[in-house]
Amino acid sequence: MSWGFSFQLFPGENIIEDSTNKSHSGVKPAYSVFLTNKRVIFRFDGLGSSLTQSFFYNEVLDVKPVKRVFVNYLHVKTSKKEFFINTSDTDYWSGKILDIKEKIKELPSPEGKTAESSTERGKRELLDMLTILRKNSLLTDNEFDEKVHALDKMDT
Repeated sequence: MSWGFSFQLFPGENIIEDSTNKSHSGVKPAYSVFLTNKRVIFRFDGLGSSLTQSFFYNEVLDVKPVKRVFVNYLHVKTSKKEFFINTSDTDYWSGKILDIKEKIKELPSPEGKTAESSTERGKRELLDMLTILRKNSLLTDNEFDEKVHALDKMDT
């Protein structure tokens, strides 16, 4: 689970479906749902905010629609916490999230590719973070190049 102040996709991440194009009746939901090929993202749509909360599919243990005081919520259960997220069409999104989670589990690993070590995965995640910082102009080109060079020097 991660919180962010902007809606930023990771390198290689694509939006599969989102709730912004769907019509809803009644009170506007507090969160929009974005399903990607890597995670589910909930964007808070109140008061001009761009605050987002995201979960990788393997972090999500269960998702189900619940109703509390006449308001529909998506109950997202992880190993550490339970979240109640106000979205539209909770039945649809709970099923969709669980379907994608199952599909990702069933995907065969690419041929010839061995399991990534924790060091390799960590280096890849650091490079992804540096790329995002550079895209948002939080790092200069020189700073980015220095950090990537230092990352390349790290032992595998």
